[in-house]
Amino acid sequence: MIQRVVIIGGHIQALGLARQVYDKGLEVVLLLDTKWAVARFSKTVAKYYVYHSEKQLHQIIMKLCLSHQATLLFPTNDESVEHLSKHYIEYAPHFAMGIPNPELVDLFNDKRNAYQFATSQDIPCPKCWYPNTMEDVQNIAQNLPYPVVVKPGIMYSFHATFGKKAYRCDNEEQLLSIFSRIKEVNYPIETILIQEFLSGGPQYLYSYGVFAANGQSKVALMANRIRQNPMDFGNSTTFAVTCDIPQIAEQSIKLLRMVNYFGLGEVEWMYDPATDTYKFLEINTRAWKWHTISNQLGFSFIGAMIDYYNGTPTAPTNHTQSVGWVERLTDWAVVIKEILRGKMTLNDVCKTYRIKKENAVWRWTDPLPGIMYILMAPILYVKRY
Repeated sequence: MIQRVVIIGGHIQALGLARQVYDKGLEVVLLLDTKWAVARFSKTVAKYYVYHSEKQLHQIIMKLCLSHQATLLFPTNDESVEHLSKHYIEYAPHFAMGIPNPELVDLFNDKRNAYQFATSQDIPCPKCWYPNTMEDVQNIAQNLPYPVVVKPGIMYSFHATFGKKAYRCDNEEQLLSIFSRIKEVNYPIETILIQEFLSGGPQYLYSYGVFAANGQSKVALMANRIRQNPMDFGNSTTFAVTCDIPQIAEQSIKLLRMVNYFGLGEVEWMYDPATDTYKFLEINTRAWKWHTISNQLGFSFIGAMIDYYNGTPTAPTNHTQSVGWVERLTDWAVVIKEILRGKMTLNDVCKTYRIKKENAVWRWTDPLPGIMYILMAPILYVKRY
């Protein structure tokens, strides 16, 4: 039986997880790479430890195991997923693991692998090109249907280096310029891909959030991530609304079954109006930021995972109502920018704020994280964006 959940990370998704685990009556421990973490101020957290290296993280984890796999290890970012995957064989005998097996982590955390696999299985994807050298880039650049997007196979290292999630290129000159910069800083070109640009922005961005075991969805919901920061290639969702699109569900379930998926997953899709299809973008093999929208529907994804490990049934979920999720502080900043640019109206924004919604940080019964989030906002913005 799961008695304790160790959450690696301390940002908004970790706060949501901590509250959900606490509500199930279990102990919550946070492992943080910085004290600038909103989740550590929550009354739901029994203990937290700050680590400064991967070696130190490993040492802390090994001291936290309980007998009979009674501790669940759960990641909230790609770096912690990679760490758990790297040490999977060592951790698995002692812990309940909150990630898919390492083969699936390797498949989906590297977008070059993920797109090539999905394409081979007839899952609709944006068209992609995979250069390995500057010579490949130059040859590909001459025949591309611009605009295109330059993006990394693995996001977190690229963002740490360039401060961006992706680059839009409207012509050959821009593309070669971006790759020249990539080469100048010795970032490996063979980890980069070029992808067709899908127009429409976040209004066409969708996710299928799921906890799956043996490839079967145990709990799931869909959301339209209508606003993100920044709006073009967002690092994080700021407003999401539940939706029900059968094509997305069918394609997501097909993909999960195909690989016998285990764990939480956010399967991302983007609608392409040119072909009237929903195209696969990625699977996040961990908790995602807006996962607590499920609170408004009476369940939690991590709660379903705990039930699975404990051999207890998960209550059926309610998908009949439209609910939202908002990170107010960042969403207001996005809204102001978009209104000033003439890309959004105040009436549009007011409509979204009228629906029933889950607040990302604020909770009346656990107010300190919300207060500290406001006070730390300038520091968090610099660190994350």
